[in-house]
Amino acid sequence: WVGGLDGADDIKSGIASLTDEGVADFTTLAALTGKATKSTVGEMTSLFATGYGIYKGFYDDLTDLEFGEMFSAGISKSVQQFKTTGSEMAAAIESLGASATNAKVPLEEQLSVLGMLQATMSGSEAGTKYAAFIQSAAKGGEELGLAFVDANNQIKSLPEILDLLRGKYGDTIDAMEKQELASAFGTDEAVDLIDLLYNKTEDLQGNILTMYDALGSGTGVATEMANAIN
Repeated sequence: WVGGLDGADDIKSGIASLTDEGVADFTTLAALTGKATKSTVGEMTSLFATGYGIYKGFYDDLTDLEFGEMFSAGISKSVQQFKTTGSEMAAAIESLGASATNAKVPLEEQLSVLGMLQATMSGSEAGTKYAAFIQSAAKGGEELGLAFVDANNQIKSLPEILDLLRGKYGDTIDAMEKQELASAFGTDEAVDLIDLLYNKTEDLQGNILTMYDALGSGTGVATEMANAIN
């Protein structure tokens, strides 16, 4: 198929540790995911290389192939579930970078947050807002007198954080409270994320569980979507 060689070069240069067999597997997975998400092989090989760099260490108990299949399932399911595109998901992940993974947020939660934010904004904007939130969450919680981190200093899940905020502010956040949040977090971007997901805790929780299931499904999701396009 077209783009096979370029794709393999992208993967090879993006993930130095892969064996030749690993490169072939990843290139095939990227092509399948590209088809499933109506994006190009080039976009997906580049995303797979980026994704490997960001997430593989978090999933070091998985082989490279298992990781590739999980990542393929996550991207494909995000596109299906959140009515976005492979290109927009790639932009979201690239602009979020490693900040959420470094904060030990699992992939299913990251993809769900990025996907839900894309209902009202571009992928790169979603990634930027989410990164701002992650980077300022511990400080924000401290300023508000709420524990957004657990005993091990790990950031709590976003549904838990939203529940804590609702405990403090009730069902809606007024203009004054938004200002208080902005000053606690030190960034309006974090407040935008809170605002958009504030009354969607249940949806978010449901999406995280659905995504978790999808991540364990191997190439099933991508294959089904690619076949549907055929």
